[in-house]
Amino acid sequence: MGGVELGTCSNIIRWIFILFNIPILLAGLATLGIGIWQLVVESALEEVLSEDYTSGGALFVASGVLLIALSIIGVIGAFFKWRPVLLLYLAVVFLVIALEIASIAYVFAKADDIDEDQIEQDLIRALRRYYPSQDTANHDEDLNDVVDFIQDSLECCGVTNYTDWALYSPYTMQLGRLPASCCGRDEPAACPVNEASDDGCREAVTEYVQDNLIIGGIIGTVSVVVEFSLLVMSVVLFKAIKNASVLTHAGGDDK
Repeated sequence: MGGVELGTCSNIIRWIFILFNIPILLAGLATLGIGIWQLVVESALEEVLSEDYTSGGALFVASGVLLIALSIIGVIGAFFKWRPVLLLYLAVVFLVIALEIASIAYVFAKADDIDEDQIEQDLIRALRRYYPSQDTANHDEDLNDVVDFIQDSLECCGVTNYTDWALYSPYTMQLGRLPASCCGRDEPAACPVNEASDDGCREAVTEYVQDNLIIGGIIGTVSVVVEFSLLVMSVVLFKAIKNASVLTHAGGDDK
C-alpha cells in the first residue's frame, strides 16, 4: 500500500501535509508544557476557591496531547502513504474538532461568569486560616503553602492589598509582620511593608482565571481552523492515494 505512485500535484500536497504537521508537533509540545504549569497553579487555586475555574490547564494539556498524537499519525500516514492510518487521522481530527468547539463555547461562557465577590470571600477565608508555625494547634502547613504559592506566583499580597493581613490573618496579628511570599520570597523571613506587592490577590486571581479561559478559547479556535485545514488536505491526500492504488492494481492486472 505504501508503494503506490502519486502524481506531481498529489505529491506536493503530501509533502506540504507532512511539513505542516511538524510545527503542529512543536506547538503540541509547547501547549502541553504550558498546560502542565497551569495545572500546578490551578491545583493551588482549587484549595482556596469554592468555584471551579480550573478547566484552562486541563484543556491545554488535552489539546497538547491531541496535537502531538495527530501530527505523528499524520506524518506516518502521509510519508508511507498508508490509507488506514490516514483514515484514522481523519476520524480523530473530526472528533477533536467537535470536542474543541464544545470546549470553546464552555470556556468563553465561563470567562463571562467569574464571581469576583466570591473569590474575595474565599481569599479572606484563606487568610483567616493562615496561622504561624508557632501556633501548633491551628497551623495548617498545606494551606499556608497554597496561599504562599498563589502570592508568589501571581505577585500579589492580601485580598485587595497587603493591609488585609493585619485585618484578617492570625499570622500578622500574632507576629506583627507580613509573610515572605508578599515580597516574592520563599524563605521564612519578614516582608517589609515597603517591599510588599501593591497588587491584591483578588484582582490577580480573577485576571489569571479569566485570561487563562480566554487564552484557552483562542488557542482552541486557532486549533480548530488549523485542524480543519489538515482535515481538508488529508481528505485530498487519502483520495489521491486511493486513486493511485486503484490505477496500480489495474495496471498490474493488465500485465
